[in-house]
Amino acid sequence: MKHVCGLGGEAGVPGENPRIHRENMQTPYRKVPCSEAQKLLNIAKELLHTEEAYVKRLNLLDQVFCTKLTEAGIPQEVITGIFSNISSIYCFHDKFLLPELKTRITGEWDSNPRIGDILQKLAPFMKMYGEYVKNFDRAMDLVNTWTQRSSQFKSVVQNIQKQDVCGNLTLQHHMLEPVQRIPRYELLLKDYLKKLPSDAPDQKDAAKALELISTAANHSNAAIRKMEKMHKLLEVYERLGGEEDIVNPANELIKEGHIKKMSAKNGTAQDRYLYLFNNMVLYCVPKLRLMGQKFSVRERIDIAGMEVQENVKQNLPHTFAIIGKQRSLELQARTAEEKEDWIQARIPSSIHTNMKEKQTCKGCNESFNFTKRKHHCKTCGAAICAKCSKTSDNKTSRVCPECFEASLTVENHTDQRRKAAPERQPSLTAENCLLSGYLQVQEKGKSWTKMWVAVTKTEPVVLYLQSSAQVIVLCLHNTVIMLTVHAGKILRLVRFLI
Repeated sequence: MKHVCGLGGEAGVPGENPRIHRENMQTPYRKVPCSEAQKLLNIAKELLHTEEAYVKRLNLLDQVFCTKLTEAGIPQEVITGIFSNISSIYCFHDKFLLPELKTRITGEWDSNPRIGDILQKLAPFMKMYGEYVKNFDRAMDLVNTWTQRSSQFKSVVQNIQKQDVCGNLTLQHHMLEPVQRIPRYELLLKDYLKKLPSDAPDQKDAAKALELISTAANHSNAAIRKMEKMHKLLEVYERLGGEEDIVNPANELIKEGHIKKMSAKNGTAQDRYLYLFNNMVLYCVPKLRLMGQKFSVRERIDIAGMEVQENVKQNLPHTFAIIGKQRSLELQARTAEEKEDWIQARIPSSIHTNMKEKQTCKGCNESFNFTKRKHHCKTCGAAICAKCSKTSDNKTSRVCPECFEASLTVENHTDQRRKAAPERQPSLTAENCLLSGYLQVQEKGKSWTKMWVAVTKTEPVVLYLQSSAQVIVLCLHNTVIMLTVHAGKILRLVRFLI
């Protein structure tokens, strides 16, 4: 016989009326005041327990990490850049919020069961989190930079992370706690308000506290999303063995996955891996299986100017090509859906064209085949054969005839201007100048150079710097731009405001 206990009715007996039994089971659920009060107390206790744990984490950041790094001689501006106003946040929670919550929940709850008044009174002080959240991206960058460049910094951080108080978590993980804390207050308060009777004395204060905390939570949630993106970039960085410096807030991973690359020599399919970012494509090859799922970067292709073309292999399904400034790749997806996903991922900033009309050379108009391989012009992306690729300095320049001729025109025009420039350059002798003489000129990171400096009578608003190289001066509105040119190369650019 099965008994139903603790439901306020008789034990269930086989053969009795099912409807009467269900009524007996339903009756206790109408007696809710005691359980609702207990739920409110449970939420308050959860708030207190999580606050105690949170203050310990703040102590770890402020009194351990920050203090030890300062004692190790790390520059103060670096410490401030990493930890921002963590000392003020720690002081607020340790000296004000935690003591008041502890007194109320453990000592006064029977006579004054409420937390809304405390949170409403102290919520305005949580505005200080805005400074910490805004600085969070920069703080992550500083931690990464100093870990790589300073052995002292790395040693101090690693020694602390090995301690039990760290819980086998990194400095970056603990730095994320203040960003995550405000949204947790918001969730607990929302739950508290749901359980709180509409006529409860704490209703008004709790609602006001939720309004103030929700504003701060929006900023924290945005920072959390950025941090999740940074974690993803760090994962990719590790999988690439640190070959590419991609850990940057400006980079966003859009898509990744295995794909087949069609060999231009024999048409065989080779297993490759692509990482598509908002500004580049990383073309990778898998490393040895013994090393785990890691890849080596073969090429970094800029998204800017990239062209995406479909149906590059008429006899093979799901093929497409990406044509960039650095390299062109003929690829094959496993399915039509996968191919469309790759193409659509970059459609907004790429030129999506059909390749049916590009099976012949732009130069000689002959069809491509096994012996007549297809290349792409690095300037315009047109399909050309090796014969039509023009040469320069005994090296093949993968450009079509039109782009090659255009480049020659630009070079000739540059040569003419270079030859004419000395004739236009004014005389910088003393009799033609309002002010002249030798000065030492230094560019950032370079040594001092002795140069002849002059202000001419004909152009008193232009300052000339002359050395053995040719000087070109451009005066635009209130700005003077000076190019120092030698052997056709710009050696120096100086800008003045007048």
